[in-house]
Amino acid sequence: MTDTPDTASSTSQFTAIKHDIVKELFLKTADQTYVVARWCFLNGLYLDFYWNALHALEKYLKAVLLVNGRSAKSAADGAAYSHDLVKLYETVRAIGSDLLPSILIRPDELQMRYWRDESVDDFLERLNDLGRAENRYNIFGFSQRPEDLHKLDMVVFAVRQLCVPLDAPFWGRRQDAPNDKTFRQMLLDHPKAVLRRVGTKFYDLIGRKGTVAVRDAALTHNLPFAPADFDHGGLRSGSSADNPVLYRRLIVYAENGTQSAHDAVGLAGVCDWLIENVQLSPAVKAEIHTAKTKLLAQARRHAQRD
Repeated sequence: MTDTPDTASSTSQFTAIKHDIVKELFLKTADQTYVVARWCFLNGLYLDFYWNALHALEKYLKAVLLVNGRSAKSAADGAAYSHDLVKLYETVRAIGSDLLPSILIRPDELQMRYWRDESVDDFLERLNDLGRAENRYNIFGFSQRPEDLHKLDMVVFAVRQLCVPLDAPFWGRRQDAPNDKTFRQMLLDHPKAVLRRVGTKFYDLIGRKGTVAVRDAALTHNLPFAPADFDHGGLRSGSSADNPVLYRRLIVYAENGTQSAHDAVGLAGVCDWLIENVQLSPAVKAEIHTAKTKLLAQARRHAQRD
C-alpha cells in the first residue's frame, strides 16, 4: 500500500515537527555548550572544559540518532546510553561510519609539537572519565593535553554534520533540484564543506550577529569551523594536571602508612565524615571505605608496637 499525496504530506509535516524539536532541545543547546567548552579551554578552566565538552558531544550524538530514526535513550539491546559517549558513538558510527574519523591525526596546517594521535574511541573514553558528573567536584582530578581542544573540534565537526536525515534527499521535494543526491552522498562528495543546512543559528552566533566574545570563543584555533582569514593568535601549548584532593588528603596516607596511630585514627574519622555527608558514587565510596580500613589497620599496628 502506498501513501496518498495527503498522507505523504502529513507524514512529512510531522517529521519536520520532530526535527524542529530535536534542533531546539539538542542541537541548539549543544552549539551553546560547545562554545562554552572552548571558552573554558582557552582561559585555562580545564575541569569545566571536559565537563562541557562531554555534554556538548552527548547532545550532538543524540541529535544524530533522533533525526535518523533512532532512540536517544537506549541502544538496540536495551542498554541505556545515559551520558556515555562511547556507547552513543558506537551507534552513531553504525549509521554513518563512512562519514566519521577513526583516528584523530594532527592536521597539516596545525603546528603543534606534542600532538599524540589517538583513536576517537580513546578520546571519547577520556572525556567520559574527565567530564563525568562526579568530577564537577574534582574528585578524580584531570590531566589536560594541549591538543584536546583541536580533537574536540574535529569530532564535533564530523558529528554535527550528521545531524540531518542522512538518507533523505538533500534538496527535499524541490522540482528544480540540481540533483537527486541524499545528505549522505553530499557529505561523501564534500567531506570538508560546512553543511549550513544543519539547523539552529550557530553560524549567526559566530558571524556578524554574534558578540565578539562568543565569536572569539567559538572560532579561536578552531580549524574546522573558522574562516580562512580568522586571526587566531597564539595558543598556550603546555599541559596541565590536578591531583584529586581525596588522593592528596586521604588515599596517599592510607597507602604509605607513615603517619602516627593518632593521625591514622583521625584520618579514618575523616573518611566516615566524608561518606556520611557527601554524595559519592558506589565506586568512590568503596575506595574511601578501603582507605579507612587501611588507616585503622595502621593504627592497630602502631599500638601493638608501642
